[in-house]
Amino acid sequence: MSLFFKEEFESFLPPKGKNAILTSVDAAEVFGVQIYLIGGIVRDLIMKKAIKDIDIAVEGDAIKFAEFLSDKYNCKIDSIQENLRTAKVIFANGIEIDFASTREEKYESSGRLPVAFNFGCPLKFDVKRRDFTINTLAIKLTGNNKFQLTDIFNGYNDIKNKKIAILHDNSFIDDPSRIIRALKFKERFDFDFDENTHNLMMNYLENPNKNMPLERIKSELKQFFSIEKKNIYNILIKENAYKLISDNPIDDINLNNAKDIEKYELYQKSDIPFMYLCALIINSDISDDRLNFNSLEKKILIEAREMYHNKHLSNDEQIYKCYINKEKLSLAVYYFISNDETVIKFIENLSHIKVYITGQDLIDIGLKPSKIFAQIFDTVLKEKIKGSISTKEEELNFVKNLVSAKFFIQMF
Repeated sequence: MSLFFKEEFESFLPPKGKNAILTSVDAAEVFGVQIYLIGGIVRDLIMKKAIKDIDIAVEGDAIKFAEFLSDKYNCKIDSIQENLRTAKVIFANGIEIDFASTREEKYESSGRLPVAFNFGCPLKFDVKRRDFTINTLAIKLTGNNKFQLTDIFNGYNDIKNKKIAILHDNSFIDDPSRIIRALKFKERFDFDFDENTHNLMMNYLENPNKNMPLERIKSELKQFFSIEKKNIYNILIKENAYKLISDNPIDDINLNNAKDIEKYELYQKSDIPFMYLCALIINSDISDDRLNFNSLEKKILIEAREMYHNKHLSNDEQIYKCYINKEKLSLAVYYFISNDETVIKFIENLSHIKVYITGQDLIDIGLKPSKIFAQIFDTVLKEKIKGSISTKEEELNFVKNLVSAKFFIQMF
């Protein structure tokens, strides 16, 4: 049975998106290529979910087609990927559409980026490279039978039956990041795995490739952890998907841990996926370079790791000295994975403490610069942490009394 989606296209797509697509259709018919709505937008139309991104497959050269759009239809090319023959185009009304040349792909080794070939091939070959049946669907936009659904892998029925199914048995071997993507779709749409897909996933995770590149895994994990469910981390642990990146993750992390310290502004909402990622790898000896961390991310992980492995702080002085020079996000990560209340105690009661007197102040009261200065500052700091002094005037008086004491020399 043929299915057509003209009515959904007309009624469900936002006007600006619809107009940009229709402009593309007009251009494709003049340019002489077949184009299709592909992947997520088709899935979301069927599910009647809000459309976020528009992807169009071009049976031909998508870059040349984008150049034609730019030249003839008042559009602007935003970016181009020469190696994949793809282009992002911004239309006059501000809508962005990603145009991709149809292509085939092959994996030369597990976890590596695939090699693309046969650009401009018929759509039926292009959809074979995709991850899950629900993402293989396409809607024809040009030529005969406009708005007809192309469904080679029974993706329409899988959507209706709320099933996540891979296309072939080597799918997870070719690209292990698909395991995280499968969990993402499962949780986002409240779907279930089809039995074969889940079995293959579990089989792969019994002995995952330890040498595969981790950048794609990291990217998928960040998207997965962006799902706002308080138990999202524990779902990953339960499904053993953590094994793609860690052999010793922190157990039982709850989003409420982050919400507990939200008011202290130690982190931004966009940092939460990174905080989850730290929980996965803080006990692992995995190289930071394999995860392509930037310098700040490396620093946060190092500091959080240091706090996690030295977390038995018995008094306010230890708490202060452990936390005072740490990045705010490091404190957030550590609390997120440990729920250690000393972090909150530091923020509320100790973080504002600092010594106001300077070396010049000590010189002004008659002391000569020496290593004793550092010891004096440390002694003043201890008194401030105890709460016995607070202002600069009280600090100076404390030091003067200290200096005048007969045991000053012995003390230092």
